[in-house]
Amino acid sequence: MVDRAKSAWIKFGREVKRRRVQAGLSQAQVAKRLSLTHAMVSAIERGIRGVKPEYVAQFDQVFSTDGALTDLWKTLNTNEGYPDWLRDIVLLEQRATEIREYHAVLVPGLLQTSAYTQALAIAGRPSRTSEEVEEVVEGRRRRQEILGRQQPAPPLLLVVLDEMVIRRPVGGPRVMADQLERLLEVGSEPRVALQIVPYRTEQHPGLAGAFRLVRADDGTDVLYLEHAQAGILIQDSADLKEFSERFADLRGAALPQPESRKLIEEVRGEFR
Repeated sequence: MVDRAKSAWIKFGREVKRRRVQAGLSQAQVAKRLSLTHAMVSAIERGIRGVKPEYVAQFDQVFSTDGALTDLWKTLNTNEGYPDWLRDIVLLEQRATEIREYHAVLVPGLLQTSAYTQALAIAGRPSRTSEEVEEVVEGRRRRQEILGRQQPAPPLLLVVLDEMVIRRPVGGPRVMADQLERLLEVGSEPRVALQIVPYRTEQHPGLAGAFRLVRADDGTDVLYLEHAQAGILIQDSADLKEFSERFADLRGAALPQPESRKLIEEVRGEFR
C-alpha cells in the first residue's frame, strides 16, 4: 500500500510540474496563489508528499486545466478496477489526442458495453466476487468518459478489429447484439474510424497480436502492448515506426468504413 501511495505521489507530482510549466508559472507563484510554502509545492512536484483533495481542485483553477488534475488524482488514489500495470496507460489515455488500436480477439476497453466487460471479467477470473466484477465494470466505464468529453476534444480514435472480434459470442447472443450496436453508435462519431479485417484476408498484418499507439497532448507517442496479466509502455523510435507501419497495413487490409459498418450490422442481425 505504501509503495502504491508513493507511486501515485510521483505520477501526480510530474503532472503538476508539467501543467505548471505549460501555464508559465514558477513554483513560488503557485505557492503564493495557493497559500502554500514554496517547499511544499516543490515536494509535491518531486512526489515526496501527497496532496489533499481541496488543493487538487485549486491546482486545476490556477493552471486552468478544467478538472484534469482532479480526474488524475481520483484515478491514482482509488482502485477503480485498474490493476497497477494498467494504470499508466489509463493515465495516458486521459491526455491522448489520438489513439490507434488493433485487436484480434476482443472489443477494446474503450468501446465495451458494461455487460460485455462483466462477461469478460467473470470469464477471465471466475473466482472474482460480485463486488470485484462491479469494480472492473466501473473502472472501464470511467475510462470511456474521454470519448464524451467537451474540453479538451475527445481523442481521434482509429480502431481495426479482426472479424473474429465481432463474431465471438462473449456473454451470449444478447450481450453481443448490444455490443455490436455500441460499435455502430461509436463508429458513427466524427472522431472515430472503425474498420474490420475480414476472415478471407490471406496476408493478415495483425497475426502477431493486439497493440495500441497513443499520442499524448504534448506530442509524445507511446506504444502499448498488453498481455493477460501485464502491459508495457514503449517509446523506442524503431518500435514506434514498426507498429505505426503495421497499423497502416492493417487499415489497408481492412474493409473500408462503410463496408465494415455493413458487416457489423449483418453480424448483429445474426445474434438477434
